[in-house]
Amino acid sequence: MEQSLSSRLRNCLLTILELETVLASTELGPYLQKEFVVLKDVLQRLEEVAINEGDVCRIENATSRFLEELKETLEGAEATTVQTSRLLQ
Repeated sequence: MEQSLSSRLRNCLLTILELETVLASTELGPYLQKEFVVLKDVLQRLEEVAINEGDVCRIENATSRFLEELKETLEGAEATTVQTSRLLQ
């Protein structure tokens, strides 16, 4: 796989995986757990995957849509984390 395409795809996967901890504490957490396992597996096997520019563009667009759809959920999770952190201090 071309290095640039691989880097772009890896970036999308890592962006989503960075949300695992935050999303685990939301109502979506149980539903997304299996998906995070799959994404981690894909990330480890990335060099074995044949991919083209069109595939990467679709994945980048899907990642953007996913993040946009989660915006409200993530903001709510952040607010809860901040409130909990203040209580613990």
